[in-house]
Amino acid sequence: MSQTQPLYELQQVDLEIQGVSGRLKEIAATLGENAELKRARKMATDAQAVLAKCRAEMHDLDLEVSSLSEKIETNESRLYSGRVINPKELANLEEELASLKRWREKREEDLLEAMLATEEAEATLSDAQAILTQVSETWGAEQGDLADEQTTLQARLEELGNRRQSLIAVVGPEDVATYERLRQRKAGRAVAAVKDGVCEGCRMNPPSSQVQHARSGSELVFCNNCGRILHVL
Repeated sequence: MSQTQPLYELQQVDLEIQGVSGRLKEIAATLGENAELKRARKMATDAQAVLAKCRAEMHDLDLEVSSLSEKIETNESRLYSGRVINPKELANLEEELASLKRWREKREEDLLEAMLATEEAEATLSDAQAILTQVSETWGAEQGDLADEQTTLQARLEELGNRRQSLIAVVGPEDVATYERLRQRKAGRAVAAVKDGVCEGCRMNPPSSQVQHARSGSELVFCNNCGRILHVL
C-alpha cells in the first residue's frame, strides 16, 4: 500500500466527519418548538383569553339583566298593588320603573352584542385550535424523523471516529502532523487525488516525473502548484 493511501482515506473520513457534525448541529438547532408552532400556540392561547373575557362579560350582563327584571317586577307589584297612594311617591315609583326599563333595554342590547362576540370568539378559538392541531402533528412527525436521523448520525460519527484512529495508527505521527498542518491551510483538503494526470486540488497538471514519484508511494510528494499531498488514483 502506498504511503498516501491511508492519508487519502483519512481525509475522506475527516470530510465525512465534518459533514455529519454539521448536520448534527443543524438537527440540534431544529429540535424543539419551531416558530410556526409557537405562533400557532400563541394564537390559540390568545383566542382562549378573548373567549374567556367575552363569556365573563356575557355572564355579568345576564346577571345584571336578571337583577333589573327582578327590580322591575318588584316595583310593578308595588305600583299596581294599591298600597301606594301618595301622588308624589307614585310619580317617583313610575319614574324609577321607567328608568329601570330603559336601562334593562340598554343592557339587553349589550347582552346581545356580548353573545354575538362570544359566538365569534368561539369560532376563532375553534379555528386556532384546528391550526394548532395540524401544526403540532406536522411538527411531531418532523421531530420524530429528526430524532431518528440524529441517532443514525451519532452512530455513524462514532464509527468514523474509530476508523480515524485506526488510520492515524497506520499513517504515523510525522505524516499525520504534516496532514493536519495542510488540512488547516487548505480548507480541510490536505490530499489531492491525481486522476488522468490532473491534480484535483488545483486542476493543474503536475510534471509527469512528480506524478510517477507520487505513484511509487515511497514518500510524500507535494503538488508544485497548490502544495497538497499528491495521491495518484
